[in-house]
Amino acid sequence: MQNRKSILNISISAIFLALIIVFSYIPNLGYITFGPISFTTIHLIVLIGAMIFGKWKGLIFGTFFGIFSLIISMQYPGTVNYLFLNPFVSVLPRMLFGFISGWLFDYFRKHTDKVGFLAICAPLAGILTILHTFLTLICLYVFGYLDIFKISEGLGMMDIIKANEAAFGSFGNFILAFIAPGSVCECVAAIILTPSVSSLYVYDKLPTNFYKLGVVREIGDSELIFSKKVAIIIVSIFSVIAIALCVLILCLYYLM
Repeated sequence: MQNRKSILNISISAIFLALIIVFSYIPNLGYITFGPISFTTIHLIVLIGAMIFGKWKGLIFGTFFGIFSLIISMQYPGTVNYLFLNPFVSVLPRMLFGFISGWLFDYFRKHTDKVGFLAICAPLAGILTILHTFLTLICLYVFGYLDIFKISEGLGMMDIIKANEAAFGSFGNFILAFIAPGSVCECVAAIILTPSVSSLYVYDKLPTNFYKLGVVREIGDSELIFSKKVAIIIVSIFSVIAIALCVLILCLYYLM
């Protein structure tokens, strides 16, 4: 039984890691280039993996996502994407994103019933996508633009940073001009796609052996703190916050 569980764990993990590799290397699938930077859909794979398997697999998938982001950045010399050659910009935020996503999904899995968990998944995926963007931008600014460890200078990236500052005037203007619109699209994609996968998971459409062997986390009713009504309220609040953030970002973008 233990051997079957280990083999199944390794096999499923390999599938997720293979998907990250495939999405990374097929043009405009995992990374959609827009201007001087690329937007990603690979965070969806990490989100789904974290939702099904929990925080530790989320950490693994996020780390793998970051490593391939670093490798792919070598293909874009002279653009902002090249700054992701710095592991503190490419790997660190993705590791945090994967772990935090898995931890939050674990928490809601433990404290909601199936209906509540399914209701939480969509808005939570949107919020976590915003978190991914926020973590990446913080690391890009601290370790890339401010270059507190002098990694950007050592890798010859300062010309890119200076050119970007000359073009946009500030890091904030760069975010509003390029990052914000793409981030809204990433958030919407996560909100739309995650429920379809989570519904299969919640209503036991995955193979029964996955649950029996403990490969995926079962949703139990032992420690419920959220009723269906409370879950709906939480969903509504998260949705209003996400929509408000998207509208604010778009307004700022078009007013600039």
